[in-house]
Amino acid sequence: MSYLLAIDSGNSYVKWGLHDGNQWLKQGKVFYDTVGSLEKEFVDLPVPTSIVISHVARAVTRNELNRLISIWPITKPQWITTHTSQCGVYNGYSNSNQLGSDRWAALIAAWKIQCRACLVINVGTAVTVDVLSESGKFLGGIILPGIHLMLKSLQAGTQLINVEMGDYEDFPVNTNDAIQSGVMQCLLGAIDRMYNLLLLQQDHFVGNCIISGGGASILVPFIKFPINVVDNLVLEGLVIIAADTLSNKKTAIS
Repeated sequence: MSYLLAIDSGNSYVKWGLHDGNQWLKQGKVFYDTVGSLEKEFVDLPVPTSIVISHVARAVTRNELNRLISIWPITKPQWITTHTSQCGVYNGYSNSNQLGSDRWAALIAAWKIQCRACLVINVGTAVTVDVLSESGKFLGGIILPGIHLMLKSLQAGTQLINVEMGDYEDFPVNTNDAIQSGVMQCLLGAIDRMYNLLLLQQDHFVGNCIISGGGASILVPFIKFPINVVDNLVLEGLVIIAADTLSNKKTAIS
């Protein structure tokens, strides 16, 4: 049996999964500075036939991942990069190479799932809201601080030293709730505005959009348009990219 090891190395976490071509056999994640702990889990895995990795953060993490996957010397990893087009998605970035590999993989997964115009939202350390057109073109997107980065920014730039995240309220009447509500309003307002821009661009109804990431569950109850929660969207995209790469290799050989 063939096994694919997919790794999403992000700003805060390294997420991974072992896929057999039909389903995930195992998934996990670790904080970036404890990535070495994956060695205990990787040694117990069956030897992967292929390894595909999205990496967007620290060079030291990439070096550690290289060390970890060296336990399978016959399996050469595919460190994905963005392209002008791949798997039905067309890259509208002015400099296609500048688009993060994680966003690219997420867009490819979203297109595979929806195959129509939608927002692709990832709520992590940073929040990205990317736009796919009806033809699969990535029209562009925005990047803004995530929930915890916004809180840290307030603490660093104001006298709000000992504040904690409170609850969302339409009209908060204490500081903790005011901070939580302000952060939520920032993120939800940006998402809602991008959705309205997509509606104007398409000039017709837009179906389900897609949201992923550790903070997605906090925002979903407040999003008013149709939304589909997909866990580990980047990993799903990596599976699609790996299959496309293999198919292209077979076509080239034949």
